[in-house]
Amino acid sequence: MVIFLTGLYLFTAKAGAISVTLVPAADTTLIEVAPTNNNGGQAWVLSGRTQNGPRNRGLFRFDLSHIPTNAVLHYAALTLEVTRVPDEPPVNSTFGLHRMLRRWGEGDKTATGANPPGRGLPATPGEATWLCAFHPTNEWSAPGSAEGADFSSVEGSFQFIAGLDTYRFDSTPELVADVQGWVNRPELNYGWLLLCNNEDAIFTARRFGSREDPNSPPQLVIEYTVPLRIDRAQKVASEFTLSFLAQPGQIYTVEYCDALTTNSWQPLAYVWTPTDARRFHVTDASDAPKRFYRLVTSP
Repeated sequence: MVIFLTGLYLFTAKAGAISVTLVPAADTTLIEVAPTNNNGGQAWVLSGRTQNGPRNRGLFRFDLSHIPTNAVLHYAALTLEVTRVPDEPPVNSTFGLHRMLRRWGEGDKTATGANPPGRGLPATPGEATWLCAFHPTNEWSAPGSAEGADFSSVEGSFQFIAGLDTYRFDSTPELVADVQGWVNRPELNYGWLLLCNNEDAIFTARRFGSREDPNSPPQLVIEYTVPLRIDRAQKVASEFTLSFLAQPGQIYTVEYCDALTTNSWQPLAYVWTPTDARRFHVTDASDAPKRFYRLVTSP
């Protein structure tokens, strides 16, 4: 993009990539064995079918509010750690991530005493259960949530899950599109459903570390760029001022030259934002009849 302004020229260059790693803002399990119960406060999330037959489905949602809404995503991958497998010989299976199409409540229940840990405890209002997105109302379109109505039929990414290990759901165009959509439209960020693709088979259930697990929390790695944007460019007398919003973790350089034919760019100012986004104003005092400016950045 080139902007002509009072005998001066202004250029912008591509921004460098920014990488962030996030843990869930909320995660929980839909448990068929106790359809009115909730176990979202536990240090794990269950998905798959147990040896007794009931199914489990996991839910994960990440807070993306710190990513600029004009960010362009290039990479998104989710890492989950299996912390327990069935006591009997487990059945290995593929698990997939499906974008949720409606809101749900996490809950804070943890099974104690004689209750089997996978059953959770009776849900209080607003917590997700096998029957409801927000107990005791807001029922799913079908128990456990329904494909096409409560969660997308498109699988954003998948991974073959076997024993105790760390598994990465690789970045795909579909997974990137999910996160990009949530960045652009935060009100539609309902997270993912973790679904076992072989729910008909018993012993496919796996316990995954949740956000409450200090040693094995899920991790979403995102890489994105933010298009450089000059918010204001103004010339008063012999002073030219340009303003821009600098993103955290980036080094910016404002450069100038008096003739494009020489391609001799000189630094005018350096800007570094270590922790948060900040707006900067850079001023150049020059009597040159014509001057070119550009803004470049690197991670």
